[in-house]
Amino acid sequence: MILGIGSDIAETTRIRQAIERHGQPFLRRVLGAAEQKQCAQYGPVRLAEFVAGRFAAKEALAKAVGCGLAKLSMASVSLMVTDDGLHVMWEARSALQRLGARDRLHVSISHTEQIAFATAIWERL
Repeated sequence: MILGIGSDIAETTRIRQAIERHGQPFLRRVLGAAEQKQCAQYGPVRLAEFVAGRFAAKEALAKAVGCGLAKLSMASVSLMVTDDGLHVMWEARSALQRLGARDRLHVSISHTEQIAFATAIWERL
């Protein structure tokens, strides 16, 4: 049964400007530790696309589970690509900790040089 659906769009240019203005503090606020490590060697264009995609995905997750970004805590959530697709991992301080053992999160991210779009679905088996 689907319990929630969320989607979000992030402008890559605005994310690039935030990275240029605020640097590492912005990245630490948006990205989980695993994501920070993954993108450490990206150039400015790829970094902005990556961060915009993660920003949109985390906003979509917050909407899907109905908690809002303040309770989600973006930095406590990481979206990592595995053999099974995009996998959502979270720390205890995230609102996602309330999900049960039968709950599944599904996330899809798409981006261009201008925008990133993400959709999230909260499902209970």
